Amino acid sequence: MRQSCLWIHRYTGLAMAAFLIVTGVTGTLLAFHDELDEVFNHKLAHIEAQPKPLLPIAVLHDGVISAYPDYKFSSMPTSLSTTQSAVFSVDRMRGQAAKNTVKAPFQEVYVNPYDGHIIGTRNKDEWEWQNTMWKVFWLHRDLLLGDIGKLVLGIVALVWTINCFIGFYLTFPRAVKSHKSKQDARQTLSGKKRASLLKRWLPAWKIRRKTNTFKLNYDLHHAFGLWLWLMLFVIAWSSVGFNLKSVYQPVMQAVVGLEGREGRAPQPSAPVPTVKSPSSATVAGTDVVGKADSIAYLSAQAEIAAHRHGTRVQELLGIRWVEEDRQWQMRFKTDKDIGTHGGASSITVNAATGKVERVKFGDQSAFGNKVDQWLGALHMGHIGQGWGHRLYQVFLAMIGLAVTVLSGTGVYLWWKGRQQRAKALQKVTR
Repeated sequence: MRQSCLWIHRYTGLAMAAFLIVTGVTGTLLAFHDELDEVFNHKLAHIEAQPKPLLPIAVLHDGVISAYPDYKFSSMPTSLSTTQSAVFSVDRMRGQAAKNTVKAPFQEVYVNPYDGHIIGTRNKDEWEWQNTMWKVFWLHRDLLLGDIGKLVLGIVALVWTINCFIGFYLTFPRAVKSHKSKQDARQTLSGKKRASLLKRWLPAWKIRRKTNTFKLNYDLHHAFGLWLWLMLFVIAWSSVGFNLKSVYQPVMQAVVGLEGREGRAPQPSAPVPTVKSPSSATVAGTDVVGKADSIAYLSAQAEIAAHRHGTRVQELLGIRWVEEDRQWQMRFKTDKDIGTHGGASSITVNAATGKVERVKFGDQSAFGNKVDQWLGALHMGHIGQGWGHRLYQVFLAMIGLAVTVLSGTGVYLWWKGRQQRAKALQKVTR
């Protein structure tokens, strides 16, 4: 059993090494994606602070729509910075809508929030300095090979997940062989008992200080794998979820009861009283909730809903206009939500009447979906706020480095073992 597991661990590890080194290094950089992206995209993202007020978000949004009438900009940011550009994203079209809509030659428009001047546009698909972090992201996600690369990395992640358990098993001390039973019996009679399993397993968790290169690599491989095992498993299995859903979803449905989007029961809306909009004058043909007051109105409604739900709003994440339903939708994070992407809360308001149509809180998700959201949030670094978030970013970067070290030390140990086996074979042939 042990020899079979060792063989599987050794050669699957070799097959995965190059892929894991690439994803480990890129993952380390992606832990600070937003911060590094601002550095590479400095010309578009940064502006000089000015001694005058910022323009309303709705005014900036109107300016972008006027400048690019052929494209849709349904979403808006919920806040502005005095030293950063306002960013408006072009709607992503899918299915039939993508065929009937002119594809924009860019995905983002950067606007000066002081005067509404359009600083420039950004096409993330181009090989430009400003897109460095996005190329790092796609190298991490699919090796820059599209669906083929995504499938390859999905298979690698699946094998890596299985290898997590095999590697953990191989750190246990070897079983006592039967021919040593007499010696153990003598030790027992002489008063010396065999050390417990835990004591014999303890050295696998340590890194020896005074050692040679081989032993150092051996210790690093074992100790890093043990100390970081749980997080490595989370990264490996969540990678299967991102790249190989055909395997991930059935397993998660069976193990934790993950509910698919199509089969998920609609969450009940919280009973929320409607507050009056600042522009709620009864005028025929006009919306109660217009663009100018949409953010203030929906954020107030979200605060009321959160209070009734026993939570509080921590951050507004974004707002968008749903033309076909004439509704405003806002995403926000409460103190009970898991992350800022999957697991966040949302509120939907009818623009014509100001009525709250739906409120969905992230903590209302089923257990299986919460597990799925935790896996995604931990992998992507969408955890915590302020210093807590910064510390997790550093930890996530260290995990990326650990993956690289584990892969590198694994290859080194195989190479040294191969040399020793070759020397032993030469002695036998002589």
